[in-house]
Amino acid sequence: MTGDQGGGPRSLHPLDRFWRRFSPVRIAPDPAALRVNLSYVLHEPSSSSVVTEHVRLIQAQARRAACAVRNLSTLSDEELLTRIVARDESALDDLQRDCPTHVLSIDLGASTLLGRVLALVLPAGSTAPEIVWIDRSFVQSPSRLQLFGQPADLAVPQLSETIVWFAILVFRPGWNSLLLDAVRVTGEAPVSDLAPSIERALRDYTNQWWSQRPWWARPAEAVYPELREEAR
Repeated sequence: MTGDQGGGPRSLHPLDRFWRRFSPVRIAPDPAALRVNLSYVLHEPSSSSVVTEHVRLIQAQARRAACAVRNLSTLSDEELLTRIVARDESALDDLQRDCPTHVLSIDLGASTLLGRVLALVLPAGSTAPEIVWIDRSFVQSPSRLQLFGQPADLAVPQLSETIVWFAILVFRPGWNSLLLDAVRVTGEAPVSDLAPSIERALRDYTNQWWSQRPWWARPAEAVYPELREEAR
């Protein structure tokens, strides 16, 4: 997993001044925020039984995740590396070649370990990338990103380059190993091109999404007439 490809780190994209680095918040999802967010991901009324069941499951998963993070955090670097699997080995090769100085992410799965894992899988001697948590509520300059058909309030920095890395770290079955999912986003509009990667991550790992705040101002049934009818 560590590899030793490429040289030292190089900057790929400058960030606006509002960017700040924080460790992820503790694994304690907010039920009200979950209901709003899940209504878009699942395309269900926020009060539906489907959303209610997902909220219950995520809260239970959060307790297991907190325990798993504590256990994994005690491992040495060598031991932790044996617990990491790349979702896409070719993407990992690209990540190791690029050695990005910044990586965008959201609070999903084992997010508290993402910085350490990225430092371990990049070539020896390279600088660990800064994690830009785009779903933090304290960023003063939120930006709108079209997700699941509606603009979501995130904190995506202005990126002038055409290469952006988005990465998440989620638990594998058994809660004692991790899946590193890194996506290299390229294109003339890297910010908007992030949307498919974020949507895929939320669909694939819905039950490991520790929502701390609503991404949308209103639940989905307030936007989509068909869901309004179902909510009655």
